[in-house]
Amino acid sequence: MRADGSSRFPSVNHWGYFPSGAIAWKFSNEKFLKKSKVLSEGKLRSSYGQTGNNRVGDFDYLTRYFNPIQSNYVFNNEYIGNVVATSLGNSKLKWETTEQIDLGLDVGFLKQRITLSADIYRKTTKDLLLRAALPQSSGFATATKNIGSIQNQGLEFTLNTENIKTKDFTWNSSFNISFNESKVLALSDNQTELLSTISWDTAWNNIPAYIAKIGQPLGLMYGYISEGTYKYADFDQDANGNYILKPTVTANGNIRANIKPGDIKYKDINGDLNVTAADYTVIGNGLPKHIGGFTNNFIYKGFDLNVFFQGVIGVDVYNEYKHLTDFSSIWPGGNYGSRTLDAWSPQNPNSTIPSVTLTDTNNEGRYSSYFIENGSY
Repeated sequence: MRADGSSRFPSVNHWGYFPSGAIAWKFSNEKFLKKSKVLSEGKLRSSYGQTGNNRVGDFDYLTRYFNPIQSNYVFNNEYIGNVVATSLGNSKLKWETTEQIDLGLDVGFLKQRITLSADIYRKTTKDLLLRAALPQSSGFATATKNIGSIQNQGLEFTLNTENIKTKDFTWNSSFNISFNESKVLALSDNQTELLSTISWDTAWNNIPAYIAKIGQPLGLMYGYISEGTYKYADFDQDANGNYILKPTVTANGNIRANIKPGDIKYKDINGDLNVTAADYTVIGNGLPKHIGGFTNNFIYKGFDLNVFFQGVIGVDVYNEYKHLTDFSSIWPGGNYGSRTLDAWSPQNPNSTIPSVTLTDTNNEGRYSSYFIENGSY
């Protein structure tokens, strides 16, 4: 039993209490297996435990006050100073709690030349310490609260083998793989989704890049679905030869008259023939489905060699660098990426890479699947 105390919470919630326990049955010691020539070890185990988290600001439970000059005033010919609240405290703030249950199996064969461990687990975190959105009527945008719940669960396997063992040479191998998944169980009061931003450039600080949705995994990337580029077939031509976007073709969020062949094209989710914030959707997942590794250790007399492979499967990455090298307005004067050698042009009208001479730079200020790449390796 752990008892953890933290002055980051109000006195009534200073302490958190976190129990844990484990049991195991070494069935290889039972009479019916003790003389086995194949099974050298066997164990079933189970554990349960809770841990706490206090990672918030030192005084987030207190309302902060300040006396800025601009809030002072004159009343009855007298200069009046005053204080204003700059952040809202939370007198009910308490420990975030994570509980985990684990079931495991350990077996060994042929005098431990082959061993296998398997674990299945479920970890649930509740009362998360997060900056929660507040109603505008409160006068504050956010406050630290204990909100929501998330779940992580999965299977993990480890296989160790002693392949060769002689006087001068040994070779051991180890392989492990995990199958993990996460899920958002709850968010703030009556909230079904939560948008998150990333601070990497001032113009992007308020544009949502991630979304958390109840019942969905963590790490969901948020933006438009890119559908390549506008082609000549998407336009009509007027008497002066100007290209006019057909009324049945979806606009990409810019003024229809400004859209030209070669501009980037997005999917219209709600069917209103114009791309807006209502057409944002999930475009990727930043958490891998599988993580694995394979190690080989070779020892020959006084020399040793270690060969290690590690990889992940089923993960997306957002290549923000493509914003800087595929579009001119993000990094004025910077070099284009070599992929733009195959960008759309009158001589290359079937390319899915937008033209380097976009007619409206607003095309570039959006997260989209154009920048999502497979991050498996």
